[in-house]
Amino acid sequence: MAVTLAGSDQALDASLPTIYREFRLLRDETGVMRSMATSMNLGAHEGKTKYINNYGRVIAYNVSDGADIAQAQELSDGGTGYSPTEVAVQVILGGRTMRRVADPDLLGRTGKILNKAYDLKEDTDGTVQLSSFTGTTMGAAGTVISPGLVSGGGARVMIGNSRANPEPPEGDIFAVMHPLSAHVLQGRLIPYTDVPTGTTAFGANTGAHGGVTVGAGRGTSMADELITKGYKAIGMIGGVIVKTDANLAADSGEDATGAIFAREGLIYVSENEPRLDPDSSDKSMRGAVELNVWGSYTWGNYRPAAYGNPLTVDASFPTS
Repeated sequence: MAVTLAGSDQALDASLPTIYREFRLLRDETGVMRSMATSMNLGAHEGKTKYINNYGRVIAYNVSDGADIAQAQELSDGGTGYSPTEVAVQVILGGRTMRRVADPDLLGRTGKILNKAYDLKEDTDGTVQLSSFTGTTMGAAGTVISPGLVSGGGARVMIGNSRANPEPPEGDIFAVMHPLSAHVLQGRLIPYTDVPTGTTAFGANTGAHGGVTVGAGRGTSMADELITKGYKAIGMIGGVIVKTDANLAADSGEDATGAIFAREGLIYVSENEPRLDPDSSDKSMRGAVELNVWGSYTWGNYRPAAYGNPLTVDASFPTS
């Protein structure tokens, strides 16, 4: 007895529709850089540039008892300008397309996709700005990151990169690095054996990452946190808050440049926060909806030689 079946290689192999019931969005690394910046707004009728004006130093002198002060000095000032530019992303959905596709919320999900694209560009632009700090670069091509590199960079920023004229910044100090660099930093904070001098190898920088572990030792609360939670448990080293951002671009040698910097040294100026603006007013497009997300911002540095040091370290994929 022949039974008529529907499905692949069956009699009715073209009769079963393909129906999608799950609709998911790709994930991006966003929201990292802006949380570490000094945020400012460029308001309406304030021109196209946000300016920070800082005054220079004057010098105090010893004077003789009863003598007139004869060391009058002129004040100096210097301005730094930040000019936002517009950023936009657009998708046009056809009217019949929205009716025919299986996703009943295609319009809403597309709006989320556009917002994610805007956020991704905003965060990526922030990571690019880190290389514009002009203090001494910590590390170099092929350098395997270490705790001393982070705390050393932090110590420099804490005195404004100057022994002659120390300029301690206000607020937090951050180290931003690629997650694949932070993975190594986490490993080098833990001696995985009981070697007293902490000489356990952690691989080589060609992929497995080389170096010597230097840490408090297994069995301590910090080491156990690092072992179980990975680089997300690092927290702070030498007064520097360690952050990761996967949007840091690695070069052909698999090195990525982040920075160790004070919040005061990284500037984010917003002119218009992003807004979703759907438009279905064009009747000739027969129900199509034009979705636009747009805004206006810029990133910049303040006192880049004093308040930040680029950090260039290996970010190759681990192989062990």
